[in-house]
Amino acid sequence: MSTYGNLPTMSRTPDPKYDVTPSMYDSGMSIADIAGYFNISRQAMHTILKRRGTEFRPNIRFGDANHFSRQGLRMDKRAQYLVEKAVKKGVLVPEPCETCGDNPVGSDGRRLVQGHHDDYTKPLEVRWLCQPCHHEWHKTNVAITNHRRK
Repeated sequence: MSTYGNLPTMSRTPDPKYDVTPSMYDSGMSIADIAGYFNISRQAMHTILKRRGTEFRPNIRFGDANHFSRQGLRMDKRAQYLVEKAVKKGVLVPEPCETCGDNPVGSDGRRLVQGHHDDYTKPLEVRWLCQPCHHEWHKTNVAITNHRRK
């Protein structure tokens, strides 16, 4: 038993099932991957690793290696990422192809209609096109991009 100020506190005995976590992290696994394996939060896994004296990798990444931010991505990739998230949250609902009316579904159940951007500076303004129509559009057209970074 230890004390915090004048109040007694209980010391927690480390759970031996987490003893393998530092070697998992050192082998290249992310904190999120290890936390998922043990079915606990990333914050809890960070605390477990910290208490076991793990030396953490630097969080600073630049360009395409920056997995903490989408700022390193090209404008078209950022727009596609935002559409993906908006569809998952129900903000955008995919519709049949605007050109041919087709609504194909893959063998795995995924809809094969793609969100197409005429202007990548407006990431949530999309037209729904099937893959053949989407490729046909890009053969003769170029989407608007704004290469300035803020």
